[in-house]
Amino acid sequence: MKNKHLLLFIALILFLYPVSASGAWTPMTSGTTNWLSGVWGSSGSDVFAVGLNGTILHYNGSTWSSMTSGTTNGLGGVWGSSASDVFAVGSSGKILHYNGSTWSSMTSGTTNDLDGVWGSSASDVFAVGSSGKILHYNGSTWSSMTSGTSYDLWGVWGSSGNDVFAVGDSGTIVHYNGSTWSTMNSGVPTYDLNDIWGSSGNDVFAVGYEGVGGTIMQYDGTIWSPIMKAEKTLSFTSVWGSSHNDVFAVGLDVALIGIDSSKQNTIYHYNGTTWSLMTVGYSVLALNGVWGSSGADVFAVGRGGTILHYTEPTLINLSSFSAHAHDREIILKWSTGTEIDNAGFNLYRATAEDGEYDKINNALITAEGSSTQGAFYQFIDTGVQNRKTYYYKLEDIDLSGKSTMHGPVSATPRLIYNLWK
Repeated sequence: MKNKHLLLFIALILFLYPVSASGAWTPMTSGTTNWLSGVWGSSGSDVFAVGLNGTILHYNGSTWSSMTSGTTNGLGGVWGSSASDVFAVGSSGKILHYNGSTWSSMTSGTTNDLDGVWGSSASDVFAVGSSGKILHYNGSTWSSMTSGTSYDLWGVWGSSGNDVFAVGDSGTIVHYNGSTWSTMNSGVPTYDLNDIWGSSGNDVFAVGYEGVGGTIMQYDGTIWSPIMKAEKTLSFTSVWGSSHNDVFAVGLDVALIGIDSSKQNTIYHYNGTTWSLMTVGYSVLALNGVWGSSGADVFAVGRGGTILHYTEPTLINLSSFSAHAHDREIILKWSTGTEIDNAGFNLYRATAEDGEYDKINNALITAEGSSTQGAFYQFIDTGVQNRKTYYYKLEDIDLSGKSTMHGPVSATPRLIYNLWK
């Protein structure tokens, strides 16, 4: 019960006070030069990115790899209810579904381009696109909805199936109450809005572009208001956050396309009070999508196959992490110098260094260190075979849910080890 009260206290502090982004963005190898438009994941080790020419990439926590989509249509958005229930939407009404093994085409009933997708569950999914097209999936079939607008729609998000927002050109914002879509007064008829995300139905952010520069709108449950305007040539393309005071908005500087690719990318962070430009530090291309498993594990995708990864280190001083082989078992040992706000550890195993890592501990390994002293830990993995090499990663998780991966380390169990005991 003490841990529960401590977590509630930390959550209250995070809600009341601004969250500063203290991590770093690093480029990832995507394996493609195709323009990437959307990104979503069920976790930080199960992430999907979609883009032009039917491109679908998957990240397993270590590497990005290409998936067979079965289409050459451009894909604009991706969302899922789980790792085995993922939807991707694209040009000419293309909708793909992933069941955990393969992607297959669905009947959408439209030839309109589709650019955004979101759902409250596997049987309550919305897709939006050109000329005000909105589709709904009930778990069996897609059907067209009356949107009340003819403007192109680019993004969709909801706090529930009865509280859904979609945004588009000319300041268009429409809202679904569970029965009908109705037009909201954005107050910005000259703005083109590209994406939308919220921490709740009373705290929603919409991003886009207007003649005077990139803009970010916020809805407080009553009215929409512009809360940030950026440079004249800047356009915001996507927005995502982990909470109302930890929001990321990405975009591009349209004046620099084809001139200076190193400065096209733009990432802003909102700490609950102000928006600030984040330092990327790398020559990357224009960004079009952003999503994270937490505020300390964020992915941004864009032009030329660009993928950036934002991470924040946890306050764990790891002294050692090693794997020791024995007969049909591997003993994993690690020690810490200090541990600040550490909740515990998870261990992950793979049969290849760049392969897919699976969690091997049934429950979180409880932290035993403190801010003044560390601890020693040991875990015996008996789910291994002799003469086969296994790779391991160690994940530490703090009380706010932020995690850091360590490793990999490897070992090869053999019968011979017992003979020398």
